[in-house]
Amino acid sequence: MEMTLGNVAGLVRLTFAQPRQAAQVVLRLPLPLQARWAAVALMAVLSAFLMQAMAAMLPPAVGPDGAELRPVGPFFWAGMVAIGMVLTALLAFSVGRWRGGKGELADAVILVAWLQFIQLLMVALQLVLIVVLPVIAPIVEIGAVLLFLWLLVNFVAEMHGFRSLGLVFLGIIVTFVAAVLGMSVLLMMLGVGF
Repeated sequence: MEMTLGNVAGLVRLTFAQPRQAAQVVLRLPLPLQARWAAVALMAVLSAFLMQAMAAMLPPAVGPDGAELRPVGPFFWAGMVAIGMVLTALLAFSVGRWRGGKGELADAVILVAWLQFIQLLMVALQLVLIVVLPVIAPIVEIGAVLLFLWLLVNFVAEMHGFRSLGLVFLGIIVTFVAAVLGMSVLLMMLGVGF
């Protein structure tokens, strides 16, 4: 499949309508692992750009003392998104394989990159709504989180050949909680305070 604008738009529609079929299309893209990691990097950069744009449109954040907090820069956002995407891909691959899945790391990488592209579209929609209809923007933000989770469940299930979306959802929640607890313990052992 060539990645023309029309094909991308069609794949976006398919992702919303039938995410498992969309995952099949994404998995069939003839991209080597290096190109798939490049897609992850590109999504991180584009995410940082959109997050900076959103931060510029919102009122500045203030601390407990009422002083305006210094905004974070695009490199911070790009790094955070990249780390999140890499961890998601690695966990989706390794935990799925541990539970008997058949997916490969390259599959997880390209699916996470496509998932982030869909999230970018949702952020762009939020940016428009902040200007046009700001009351609805928070609702779209909640919807974007739920959409992310729904697509992640479907993508992981399709990548590994799992049938039960409920079990995949449970596995993702348990993996997320375990990862957060593990990171918290590691940070405490390193003496990093919260």
